[in-house]
Amino acid sequence: MHMLADHLELYALGELSEDLSAVVASHLKVCAECGTQLEESRAAIGQSVTLADGPDYFGPENRRSPRIEADDPAVLRVLKPERSPRIKMRIVEASKGGLKLRLPRQLMTGTIVQVYVRELFILGEVRYSIPVGAFFHAGVKIQDVFPA
Repeated sequence: MHMLADHLELYALGELSEDLSAVVASHLKVCAECGTQLEESRAAIGQSVTLADGPDYFGPENRRSPRIEADDPAVLRVLKPERSPRIKMRIVEASKGGLKLRLPRQLMTGTIVQVYVRELFILGEVRYSIPVGAFFHAGVKIQDVFPA
């Protein structure tokens, strides 16, 4: 029995639950075919993602605080490298140190952004941006939070 391609892709992105991630890691130790498929997934992801943290992103979860699923409307403005008009988007996950955003366009790794949500301005740096269907998911490391 082999792992589902979707599970291997999510494992490569670091988006599986801790339990399922452990199952996939255990399976990969004994299944060369799934290992090859995982490397193909990583290569495909690597073509569209440039990560500031390097290869550690594709490893197991190393989060210090839990993720909280969300579906909150928000507004984003790129501050650096060039200021942009406001972009309507959604926050799909949040943790103490970061946000996962769903955007209509891709952002470059290292871009400094300001997110306005629920009477807060959040200043952060884009760590990754990947295509997901018609949208893009971007991970933002929170640098500071200010009341609006």
